[in-house]
Amino acid sequence: MIVKKSLICAVLGFAATGIAWADGAVYAMTNALGNNQIKVYHRAANGNLTLVQTIATGGGGSGLQLAGVDSLGSAGGLQLDASHKLLFAVNTESASANNGAGAYNSDCQKGTITSFLVGSGGMLTVADRVPSGGLFPDSLTVTTLSNENEDQGEHDNNRSGARDENNNRPARDLLYALNAGGPGACNVSPNISGFLVDANGQMQAVTAAQNIFPGSPIGTGEDCSAASAAGFAALTGAPAADFTCGLNPPSFPRSPAQVRFTPDGRQVLVTVKGTSTIYAFPVDSDGRAGSPTVTTAALPALPSFFAFTFDKHAHLLVTELFGAATSIPAGGMGAVSSFTVANSGSLQAISSHVGDGGTAACWIAVEPAAGRFAYVSNNLSASISSYSVGADGSVALINGTAATGAGPNDLATATDGGASYLYVVLAGTGTVGAYQVNLSTGALTAITGGSGLPTPGAQGLAAF
Repeated sequence: MIVKKSLICAVLGFAATGIAWADGAVYAMTNALGNNQIKVYHRAANGNLTLVQTIATGGGGSGLQLAGVDSLGSAGGLQLDASHKLLFAVNTESASANNGAGAYNSDCQKGTITSFLVGSGGMLTVADRVPSGGLFPDSLTVTTLSNENEDQGEHDNNRSGARDENNNRPARDLLYALNAGGPGACNVSPNISGFLVDANGQMQAVTAAQNIFPGSPIGTGEDCSAASAAGFAALTGAPAADFTCGLNPPSFPRSPAQVRFTPDGRQVLVTVKGTSTIYAFPVDSDGRAGSPTVTTAALPALPSFFAFTFDKHAHLLVTELFGAATSIPAGGMGAVSSFTVANSGSLQAISSHVGDGGTAACWIAVEPAAGRFAYVSNNLSASISSYSVGADGSVALINGTAATGAGPNDLATATDGGASYLYVVLAGTGTVGAYQVNLSTGALTAITGGSGLPTPGAQGLAAF
């Protein structure tokens, strides 16, 4: 462990005693430079939020080194395990933008991951903090892995079980981190790193980092030229230096965006924005990732794959910042595509480039009860779009502006008593937006959200 628990378990704020707790909580990450924190919100049965705890991760975030409304350039920086007993957070450990060089993208400090125990009412206690295995960790994913090695059939049957049939000992979580920084002067490439996690939240590296090689840039807007950097800077309002390629913090139009297990836990998928690629790494019974199958979007379209999720039938739903635009950056071209994922890791398209009219369609979540609706955050057009999701994985736009909010990024969902709720980090106002989902139409009705996040810079959201 990098730091002693006693130094990082301090709780900075609690709600008054006597709250009647529902079995739910929402977690938002400040991503603050040098002092990353988690805001804990009590989720009432009606979905409303109340801030009850602020707790430090013991590490530092990226602050405003990237665009303030998309400070990590990724999805999934904060993750709960399936049992809701452990929470995991990324710490990019970025140095100050004025760290002597006076410029962005010059920090070679490796990142860390913090684990938390989730206690009564969703309150957190720090469990562990370990090196992430690379530069600028920006996304996490977790599944269940049995304690002992076993043949593949036994292992597959035990993916979601709580105990190992052979030795009657508790199963462990398998956590993967996506490290998006590098290579450049830091001599560290973007990679994924795996960790075994015990019931106490202690993390142990299970495999050497598996490099991700984005390859050559494609398209006129995704190269590393000064003109390309200036174009992205004009669109986002961030300094052109933010778009320098191959360093840390990474240029977010090109860097890897998300890592996530397939629902059966057999594969780890990674999206890489700048090369419009999706990597599918097979995962063996020991939790080790093998060589990936790589799917690249067909030219001349530039989907710039960003975030993804799975529907109830394990179809892959992926956001595209600029959809089928032939050059980028492009306004109003956000879109979603859906795929079937084969056991080999190859992808078969179902719906392609279904536009939502928004700009920078980045994050996506599926309503958890019926699974008939998906929601997308359009970061630069300040909107959330709604889609229908068919049983065959097909998607269709319902409403390009189902809700609005300043700088929406990460999304999370929860269900309680037959009702479903959608939550979103609104980085422009330092709040968590909250909505109840109409399970017949997919429409969103605003309810009481949360406050207390930095403005801007916050990113990372999880809920149950």
